[in-house]
Amino acid sequence: MYENLVVVDHPLVADYITKIRDKETNTNDFRKYVDKLSLMLAYECGKELLVRKKAIETPLTKCTGKYICQDIILVPVLRAGLGLVNGFTNIFPDAVISHMGIYRNEENLLPVKYYFRFPRENTPKNSIVFILDPMLATGGSAECTISEIKKLGMKKIVLASLVSAPEGVKELRKLHKDVKVYTCALDNKLNEFGYIVPGLGDAGDRLFGT
Repeated sequence: MYENLVVVDHPLVADYITKIRDKETNTNDFRKYVDKLSLMLAYECGKELLVRKKAIETPLTKCTGKYICQDIILVPVLRAGLGLVNGFTNIFPDAVISHMGIYRNEENLLPVKYYFRFPRENTPKNSIVFILDPMLATGGSAECTISEIKKLGMKKIVLASLVSAPEGVKELRKLHKDVKVYTCALDNKLNEFGYIVPGLGDAGDRLFGT
């Protein structure tokens, strides 16, 4: 296993991953299963949050609790990353949502950035950034997104994916050792076209039906 990788190990996750892999799963059901997976993935990613102690008073006595002490920024990679937003905002309702638009050049498999929108300049640098990218394949789109975010001074970055390929995980570990990857499944390899095998096909196409 890779030092920068956390594979979410849970029977429900395994069940929903199997459902979205199935080519017979229609668009409506695919969306529902992805929504459920994103909720569980967000919960696991929450382990990276910073907390501080806080003195409170219950109806019975005084005690010490904990609270999240950093801002949360979500960066879905368009377009497939939008499918993970609902689950993450259900877990982190106060999160700010940014957007990164990238498509992959099918000839050389390199990422092409066409849009990037991030919060205002006074965003606290100790914020945690969750990049939402359902498929970590070559790692090109993720690497491009991470690099753009780091240019803005963000230090804590986590990548959340549904399915990952070893090639992409290795690439991120080589270029961004400080970025942890949370995924619901680690697959076997990439094929000659840069698709994850066994994978689930094109996540964007299956989410949006186009």
